[in-house]
Order: sequence, then C-alpha cells, then structure tokens
Amino acid sequence: MRHRGRFFPGRPSSLGESSLEGRSTGAEGSPGKSGRRLGLALAIRPALLRDVLSRLLETVPELRVAGYGENEDQVRKVLSMVRPRVLLFDYEAMGPNGENIISRLHRTAPAVRILVIARRSSEENVEQVLRAGASGLVGKHEEFTTLVRAIQVVASGELWANRRTAARALEQLTDVSAPVPRMEGLTKRELEIADGVALGLRNKEIAQQLDISEATVKSHLNAIFRRLKIEGRVALAMLAQERNQPKN
Repeated sequence: MRHRGRFFPGRPSSLGESSLEGRSTGAEGSPGKSGRRLGLALAIRPALLRDVLSRLLETVPELRVAGYGENEDQVRKVLSMVRPRVLLFDYEAMGPNGENIISRLHRTAPAVRILVIARRSSEENVEQVLRAGASGLVGKHEEFTTLVRAIQVVASGELWANRRTAARALEQLTDVSAPVPRMEGLTKRELEIADGVALGLRNKEIAQQLDISEATVKSHLNAIFRRLKIEGRVALAMLAQERNQPKN
C-alpha cells in the first residue's frame, strides 16, 4: 500500500502539506537487518533548508528520508503513517514551545527517537530537550558528519549527550524528594524489559523478543515505574543506558 502525498525529496515543495514518501507500510528498522535503510522524518523549516538537508541525508547509504511535516499536526500524521526510526526536529523552526511539542510527539509515538537540531547546544539546552523526551541535540554549527553519527547513535537506542548531562536530566525525571533510583532491585525479567526500552523497542517488539505477551510487558513496566518512582519510558531508558555503560 502506498501513502498518498507529495513526493519528497525528489520534487521539493514549499506548500504547507505534510509529505510522505510512501514506500513503507511498517516501522523502519536499523540498517543492516534485511538490507533496510533507516527511516527518517523531518520537522524542519524553511522549505529550502529542509530540501537541501534531505538531499544530503539521502546520499548516506544507510539513511532514507520518509517524510516531513511543517507543523506539529503534520509531524504527528507523518509519525503515525510512516513510523520512522528517527525524527529530526528543528527546535527554532517549530515555534516558541519546543519542549512541549517534543513531549507531545514523544507521547504520541514513543518508539520514534527524536533528535533535536538547534542553534544553542549548551548542556542546559540538551538537558531540557532530554527531559522533554528527545534522545539528543546537535548544534547547527556542527558538521554534517556529526549529524549523521548522532542519527545513528540515537537510532541504536542510545542518547546523544554526555553522561553528566544525561544524569542531571534523569534526576529531573524522577521523584526529586528521593535519591536517583537504582535498578539492582529489579528482577531479571524486569531488567530484560528495561534493556528493551533502552533500545527503543515497542512493547510488542519486547514481547516478541522475550516470548511473552504484550500485556505482560505492560504489567512489568507499570511495576518498574512504581518501584523506581519514575515517570515513563524516557527515564527508564536513561537508567538502563547508564547501568549498561562500562565503568571507568
């Protein structure tokens, strides 16, 4: 089945409609499995910048630009129909409330990794977008090769941020009256599910990987959130990634 919409990026358009490149009917996986290219969606304006960037991204063999949106509603529609692995989100272009938009998009499509590009890339700004649900931030002053690397890193389930910034963001996502939660008290099954969340897997994918029901995954996740006193999958992913990083 092909999604109807303006073809992009082969025919650039400045019209305000979302564009879908309709070769996919399911979620995009990481490159290397079945030869698939990693699907991207763009939330970038103006049209000229978006079209130039999309053409550059299409030159990377592992990447494929699947669609774009020019406002929150259009982006949400693209995420629903194309289900890309990564959303490239232009912080300044999407309006004055970037963190709120990121948070809403993350809740709408929690399996999509959101990589922010912004003029300001201080630790404070990175921390803010991580708390909102993004997986990292790349400064607009960086080279294209850095952007490609960041896309690949967040698509693999990791964060594009240094450990200190990620740790501070994690503290804000947890109960501020309690110490940063530790995962040692979780069962083996709960740790396996947490690792799946850290990889950006959906409940259905975690269930298939562990040979359990999707309802069981959801039940375990609710128990994990209560036990660790954390709010949702972003905080759990950060905890799991921190736990799995090699100690110095």
